Amino acid sequence: MTFVSVCIPTHRRPESLERLLVSVVDQCDAPPFKVIVVDNDAVGSAEPVVRRFHDRLALSYLIEPVRGLATVRNRAVGAADTPYVAFIDDDESAPPQWLANMSRTAARFDADVVVGGVQAVFEDGVADFVRACGLFDNPPREDGVLLPWYAARSGNALIRRKSLPDLPSPFSTRFDLVGGEDVDLFKRMIDRGTRIVAAANADVLEFRPRKRANLRWVMRRAIRNGGTIADLQWRHFNRQDLARRFFHAVAELAGHTAQVGSNWKRDRAAAGRHFVRACEEAGKILHLAGVRVNEYRVHP
Repeated sequence: MTFVSVCIPTHRRPESLERLLVSVVDQCDAPPFKVIVVDNDAVGSAEPVVRRFHDRLALSYLIEPVRGLATVRNRAVGAADTPYVAFIDDDESAPPQWLANMSRTAARFDADVVVGGVQAVFEDGVADFVRACGLFDNPPREDGVLLPWYAARSGNALIRRKSLPDLPSPFSTRFDLVGGEDVDLFKRMIDRGTRIVAAANADVLEFRPRKRANLRWVMRRAIRNGGTIADLQWRHFNRQDLARRFFHAVAELAGHTAQVGSNWKRDRAAAGRHFVRACEEAGKILHLAGVRVNEYRVHP
């Protein structure tokens, strides 16, 4: 019996996808699994890559022409018929014990969701302050420790399929072009009692080219993150509470912006972290003003 469906959403990253599929072929001691690749490019640009792996993997290839992160993930979930689904992104690669360790953690702690770490691998030329800005951190976690919603992500996750809400479409499509659909899902799951735990020995590698690890990218991602936080945490607040949050965000934005200036020459890493915090506060303010940053409207 197949135990896990490894779900891989992809969009115009053929070289990265091939590297990922090679790493999936090399899994050791893993439970029986199959692979579902869902191509979010309507012309099927990933098909030549996938075709080269049909003799090495139990592999399904689907095209989802509707652009969107939630839509493509839902398509993968809808195609799965196994007790567990695992998500890994097309710009990542997995070590040989990845799926085995994720599965062992799920069994040991009777977890509905297991989330592994993501180690960034930067292209040469990425600025040091970008590397240290906080968005790419991978803090060590104890195996089986419960995770809050904001620490969970679908880039490296094993999920008990029956624990997903609203099957076969658990991801909310209102996040299709914005991003944050995974954080929204995990928050909803935790709010209804789902156990999400960390896997200490199941990190994957995420490859970061300069075009997705520069000041502009960091700014957009941090602003979007701030908007997601405001969306998920503040959506049920009354007007008075929202006003208080607004003024607090304005004060925090001013404070972190000042710290960027004071740290820029003597500590670029600290300046980068304050820059991210300032952008997150700006994202909260923009969200309250009705502005959504559609980070994925254009292929990154």
